[in-house]
Amino acid sequence: MCVCPGEDADLCSELLQESLDALRALPEASLFDESTVSSVWLEVVERATRFLRSVVTGDVHGTPGTKGPGSIPLQDQHLALAILLELAVQRGALSQMLSAILLLLQLWDSGTQETDNERSAQGTSAPLLPLLQRFRSIVCSKEAPYAEGDVHLLSGPLSPNESFLRYLTLPQDNELAIDLRQTAVVVMAHLDRLATPCMPPLCSSPTSHKGSLQEVIGWGLIGWKYYANVIGPIQCEGLANLGVMQIACAEKRFLILSRNGRVYTQAYNSDTLAPQLVQGLASRNIVKIAAHSDGHHYLALAATGEVYSWGCGDGGRLGHGDTVPLEEPKVISAFSGKQAGKHVVHIACGSTYSAAITAEGELYTWGRGNYGRLGHGSSEDEAIPMLVAGLKGLKVIDVACGSGDAQTLAVTENGQVWSWGDGDYGKLGRGGSDGCKTPKLIEKLQDLDVVKVRCGSQFSIALTKDGQVYSWGKGDNQRLGHGTEEHVRYPKLLEGLQGKKVIDVAAGSTHCLALTEDSEVHSWGSNDQCQHFDTLRVTKPEPSALPGLDTKHIVGIACGPAQSFAWSSCSEWSIGLRVPFVVDICSMTFEQLDLLLRQVSEGMDGTADWPPPQEKECMTVATLNLLRLQV
Repeated sequence: MCVCPGEDADLCSELLQESLDALRALPEASLFDESTVSSVWLEVVERATRFLRSVVTGDVHGTPGTKGPGSIPLQDQHLALAILLELAVQRGALSQMLSAILLLLQLWDSGTQETDNERSAQGTSAPLLPLLQRFRSIVCSKEAPYAEGDVHLLSGPLSPNESFLRYLTLPQDNELAIDLRQTAVVVMAHLDRLATPCMPPLCSSPTSHKGSLQEVIGWGLIGWKYYANVIGPIQCEGLANLGVMQIACAEKRFLILSRNGRVYTQAYNSDTLAPQLVQGLASRNIVKIAAHSDGHHYLALAATGEVYSWGCGDGGRLGHGDTVPLEEPKVISAFSGKQAGKHVVHIACGSTYSAAITAEGELYTWGRGNYGRLGHGSSEDEAIPMLVAGLKGLKVIDVACGSGDAQTLAVTENGQVWSWGDGDYGKLGRGGSDGCKTPKLIEKLQDLDVVKVRCGSQFSIALTKDGQVYSWGKGDNQRLGHGTEEHVRYPKLLEGLQGKKVIDVAAGSTHCLALTEDSEVHSWGSNDQCQHFDTLRVTKPEPSALPGLDTKHIVGIACGPAQSFAWSSCSEWSIGLRVPFVVDICSMTFEQLDLLLRQVSEGMDGTADWPPPQEKECMTVATLNLLRLQV
């Protein structure tokens, strides 16, 4: 090969170049699925790999064999190396890529030992820019393609390799010789990048030995951002690792219900995302939680039907017969024990009062009673749960409690909506601003089969069984989503969601979210704290989908006073035994990872200068991440 003089050598160079061009024209990992490749062809590839490797290493060491490898032209040596690396790319196995990385490091080490300066430079670099350009374009099989206009969801501080690749600028001249060690660093950084979407979570649910693939995304006025200038949505890995089933937002903090029935709490303004377990509920299997975006108290519903409350006790909102605040949850005796005989199935919080629905469909309310918000026919506070007698004989399936001059909404089994409390801005949905102290039917919704209701600050929302959304009440800050700031005194259909089947809605103080059956998240209303990803902070007059969330398989949404959260379903992490470029479970892979780690981590134990050079850090991190993915 290429050892012939004169025209034969030129012909050999042409054949090598044509072979290289042909390999570069193929899609990467074309030989990865060996079951679809003939054994004869695989044997040819294996023999070619061994031969090319012997040619490349023989020349760099400068120890001519019987065929005189030392006489091979430098251009052909570089072509042989490029072909060898492209074959590794075509084979797509991690073991082959690691073998190529180790070869590059070996060649670089050998080149640096040459005494002749010119020969040393030739031995430590080669024109491998097309290889690096190819790796830059490779996308992991688990990585969603990035579309223009998508919002980048920041998951945390950039890893060394993310930072390295972000600021890496490749030369334009494909003939330029690239340092072999630097080539190895860039390729390893890309392998780390390709491995990242396949990685198991750093932590897992306390009840699971496997990791959760859940994503939890938060945006708006939250403090635990990794950089001071970040104002867009971020990945909340500290929440995802809990396995989120529900988030309930209060004024200054929020609750998280995990899939194993534990309740955690986190402050919005904390500079770190570190949810704290609510110890008083640790031994209980909690199935629902409740809070209000303008409130300071909390409810938790156990699987046994018992209700726990804690927080501010003013007005008797905790339901214990007094106004004493509680730092730890306490069971509400009115719903506890055989004597009570009330199995609660749903709970809700207003800013200063509370509600619960029993399995029989009875509605109980307690707390501040001004404006008749409790529905008992008076404005008196109630410190223990009281039955809303005006709905007796009807089975209540949902309830929503308001804030300030509050209104209350209830949905009955037949799809009707009842409202009571303060009537300012028409938020009771019956026209005018008159309030009432007992439940009255909202006739405009009578034939629409409503299944859910929500109360924001001076406005109301209803969701029908067929996925349509209606809103009414105060129109300031475009909170109603009708494109104007006019107050609406009767339920009005949100035209901006026509053609979408909405399955859930969430209301903050003055902004809202809607989740569709296609996992799209639509938002509208105030944007003073970037509640809609819009850094211009322009109020959003009508519902529109938030970019980047439609591929996340969102199943839940929640709104705080100026915060929003969305989370995907919980599923167990799993990965195959072979994934192109990143997973190759075989002894050869582990042997090469061990050898590579020994080489690149030398001095990382603190015996050398600290911090380590960037290339050493990048190589070590990439090797450890790939090793973690194999085990």
